[in-house]
Amino acid sequence: MRITQEQLALLDSLRCERLSSNPSNMRLVDTFFNRRNSSLEHTLQNEAMEEDEEGSIAYYVIKDNDDNILFFFSLKSGSLYDSHFDTNLIKLLKSLNSFIQESLTDTELTSEQRIVLEGFQEKIRSHKGITKRDLEDLPRKKARLFEDLEKELNKNITHVGKTYSGIELVHFCANNACDEIWKTYGLPHSIGVIIFWHFTVNKIIDLRKILGIQYLFLFAADLSTEDSLISYYRDKLDFLRDTERATIKPIYDLSCEFMYQETKDLENRQKQFFDNFNLSVAEI
Repeated sequence: MRITQEQLALLDSLRCERLSSNPSNMRLVDTFFNRRNSSLEHTLQNEAMEEDEEGSIAYYVIKDNDDNILFFFSLKSGSLYDSHFDTNLIKLLKSLNSFIQESLTDTELTSEQRIVLEGFQEKIRSHKGITKRDLEDLPRKKARLFEDLEKELNKNITHVGKTYSGIELVHFCANNACDEIWKTYGLPHSIGVIIFWHFTVNKIIDLRKILGIQYLFLFAADLSTEDSLISYYRDKLDFLRDTERATIKPIYDLSCEFMYQETKDLENRQKQFFDNFNLSVAEI
């Protein structure tokens, strides 16, 4: 059954707000909490405002009438290509990520060192760029690996095949501190599914009116053994997990899966979602 007018009114009561458009968001993000990935809290609370203001990544917060931030997502432009060869840089960054993951298991790490390592890992995942200065600031080093990385970072060009325009969904994260608030809405889908189809997709549709965008893509950082996050993106949000397309931004870790979907029929799929809004109970 199609979404009801009452349900639609509930969704329309929420606001999708650009993070830096409202100074009060500096204070409101302090209560944001995510039980799956604490580094996303750190990003929203410490880096997002500056990145949003300078325009490197566009952050959006979903707020209710009481100014509670229920969710946030972010978007940035990117490209895909049709060649899948591996490069030295991809291999080295995979090794670096594995090295950081191994370092995080050290019980003698100080809290400050752990924050730096987790922040660097999130920087790799969200493709904010790695510089030689970043490597110098890491509290743990592996001489040969870092020497090879510095050599690769000095290269300016990577040759690829045909390219395709895209938008990357960089962050997509619920505020678990507001779980009880979301339950009161009594909607038949989890918050992420509804935010995606009602708010994120609308942003992509608006962008397609002024830009050429062939694909929407993301990197699923799924650490679960049953690929639950990857299944969620595939089954609920229509992202594909295959090798027909690749991205200029490499997949840095085996647990981080590149997924994408075409945007040309996004409006039709959005309509199908809301036409069948009440047919199934959501999986969280």
